[in-house]
Parts: sequence; structure tokens; C-alpha cells
Amino acid sequence: MSEPVENLRIAYHILERNVNRSLRTQRGDSAQLSLQVNEALQFLQAAEPHRAAFPATEYATLQQSITAMVSLLDEARHLSSDPPEGPNLVVSQRVATGGRPRLEIDRHFLSEALDLRGPSHLAAVFGCSARTIRRRALLYGLAQPGQPVYTDTRQTDGTITRSYSSTARPVSTLTDDQLDTLLTSILEVFPDFGRRMLTGRLKSAGHHVPRARITASYLRIVIHAFVDGKSRLVTGIRVSNNNTAITVLDIFRAAVAEHGLPSRVPRGAAGFIHLGPVRIVHNTRIERMWYDVTHGFGHKWKKFFTDLEVQHGLNPQ
Repeated sequence: MSEPVENLRIAYHILERNVNRSLRTQRGDSAQLSLQVNEALQFLQAAEPHRAAFPATEYATLQQSITAMVSLLDEARHLSSDPPEGPNLVVSQRVATGGRPRLEIDRHFLSEALDLRGPSHLAAVFGCSARTIRRRALLYGLAQPGQPVYTDTRQTDGTITRSYSSTARPVSTLTDDQLDTLLTSILEVFPDFGRRMLTGRLKSAGHHVPRARITASYLRIVIHAFVDGKSRLVTGIRVSNNNTAITVLDIFRAAVAEHGLPSRVPRGAAGFIHLGPVRIVHNTRIERMWYDVTHGFGHKWKKFFTDLEVQHGLNPQ
């Protein structure tokens, strides 16, 4: 028996093993099964020049086997490895009402869904607005209607007084001392927390504290800086205890007095100087510099003052 024929027989057994494995593990994976189909067709193409060396019956069996492999692989591309046991769940449907079809949502499914997500998150699931989901929840008794936006009360003198109701959460009744103690305990565990993280930590504990109270409860060391966009020269940098617009404006004026007015200022120099700083997004230079400022000396001083407050009773007031 010639060596090419023997090599083709060995290659066929390897191909057969690979096809069987693909049919068991890659059902529905069109990309991988297509590669296996190409491998089977390439094998048949490689065996064609040696057709005369094979017995006629063996080569006919080889052709039939390759054809069966390709057929099974093509069929497996359109099958799923986890076929559904029943029809798809219908959770919503459109009902004709004479105008725009009304969206009807399955009550049981909506009840289970509202336990996991709110109307805003479920809007994409049902393909409707959050208000539609809210109305269906009210219709099925799954949610309680909110208070009216306002109520009119008739007074004894005949006038009508309108009072508005608020949907915001009630403000926490923590005293200043209690808030200071709570923030200190948070900063002991998370010394790198800023105002936003502190606000989130308080909310998770059930305390809705206004931003002004949180800001006033702990010592703030804010670094403001100005940098020239072309030369990267730091024209002004100062440490302050607040982040107000007037503080930033004072630093800018001091930088202008020393280095002159820059050629480009957001919305014009006059508006910046007289109206205060405005929001700008073209701040690549200063954002790159903040990394050096924070890791060069800012983080060290923050840790120093935090240790003084936590370990040695420093009162920032």
C-alpha cells in the first residue's frame, strides 16, 4: 500500500473524530462549524489525485462519508445546543382599540419585573415608555398613586390657598455633631472619599443630608490652577478652603496681573473676568497636570491632615 493512501486514512480518522466532537459541542456555532466543513472538503480535494490508489469501494465509501459529514455540519449550524422546551413567553401584545394599538402587559410578569427594576429600566424590555409601565402598574394595583402635585384649600374669608406636595425624601434630622461623628467614622475606613462618595455612603445608611451641610462638616483643601495651553507654563496655582467661583476668579486675576491676559479665554476675557468662570471641556493640559499634583504632594498632605483629625483630635472648624 502506498504511503499517501496510508496518510490519507490516518487523516480521515482524525477528521472523523474532529467532526464528531464539533457536532456534540459546537451545535449552533456557525463560524466554527463552517471551518470544519471547509476542512472536510479540503480533505476530499486532497484525496482526489490519489483516487486510483484506493480500492473502488473504499473510495466510494470515503466520498459518501465526507458528503454525510458536510450535510450533518450544515444542519448543525441551524440548530441550538439548548433548544426551548416550549413556545416563547408572551409578556406583552398590542390590542386594537380603534386608534393606536394599546399595549397590554402580562400582570404576573409585570409584578415580578417591578420587584427587580423600576419603570425606567423596564421601558426597554417592553418597548414602551416608563409612563406606560407606571400606568399599567396603577391599573393592576401593583403600585400606589402618588400625591397630587398641589391641593387647593378654601379659607374662611373665601380665598383659595394652593399648597404643593413634595416627592423628595425627607431631610435627615442628624445634628451637626452627629453628622461630624458619622463622617469621621466613614473617613477612618475610606480616607480617599470625596463629597460625592460621602453623600452616597450617607444615603446607603438612610441619611439624606444636603450638600451644603456635608461640605461644611469637614475641612476641604481645594487646589486651583491655571496652565498655558501652548507652553504648559503654570500661570497660577493656589490652595483654598472652598471651591466657589469668586475664589477661582481671584486666582485668575492674580495670574493675569503677573503673566498678562491669555490670547484665548472661554467666551471672551471680559465675560470671564466680570461674570466669573464658565464650564469648559478643552482642558487636557490641566487634567494631565492634576495627576502630578495629586501624586506629587496633594495625596501626602491629605493623608497628613486626615491622620491629625482622626488620630489626634484636630478640629477643622
